[in-house]
Amino acid sequence: MTILAMIHTVAGIVPTFAALAQEYLPGVSTWHIVDEGLLARIIAEGRVEPAMCRRVLSLAANAEADGATAILLTCSAMSPAVDLARPLLSIPIYKVDEPMVEKALELGQRIGVFATVPATLESVSGLVRQVAARKGRAVEVVTCLRAEAMAAARAGHREEHDALVRAAVQELAPKSDVVVMAQASAAQALREEDLTALGVPLLTSPRLAMERLRGELLG
Repeated sequence: MTILAMIHTVAGIVPTFAALAQEYLPGVSTWHIVDEGLLARIIAEGRVEPAMCRRVLSLAANAEADGATAILLTCSAMSPAVDLARPLLSIPIYKVDEPMVEKALELGQRIGVFATVPATLESVSGLVRQVAARKGRAVEVVTCLRAEAMAAARAGHREEHDALVRAAVQELAPKSDVVVMAQASAAQALREEDLTALGVPLLTSPRLAMERLRGELLG
């Protein structure tokens, strides 16, 4: 039996991934592992620390020991931990944002990266440059950070969060060939009319990650 363990740092994203797993991975059993304390540390520190990577590695190793046959890390800020975990696990572990970044590089050279957490912005921007170098592609990374939006969300002010996200993405789009949302949860702030008005493609990671996993796990 194929068992996919998904490691999350935001509980609210679990239903999204559960629904996508049902759509794209029929017959695959899924587990959800949530560690919201890790996100709190990422926000407090403003960067990814070695202890955080060890924490992800511990969660992944436990999932493997419990019988998982593949792992998806859904936290983009912690993507660097996947590189450390891969040689230490005997099962595959995937970055949620890698398919999104690869798709963005197919669509343009100026990649706009939006985030509400500094560590996530750094991680995804670094991944864009890393994948571009691996593919021999020229790339210009245009970043936009709205930490105040995350503060508003954590304080329960969702309307303020959404307004800040919409304004920031509208500001970023004219400078970019394609915009990637470093945090899938932030994309929920965008309405259909917002997406139409952007004038450039906007990519999020969950669906693209599941499309990739369908090929990897189901062949």
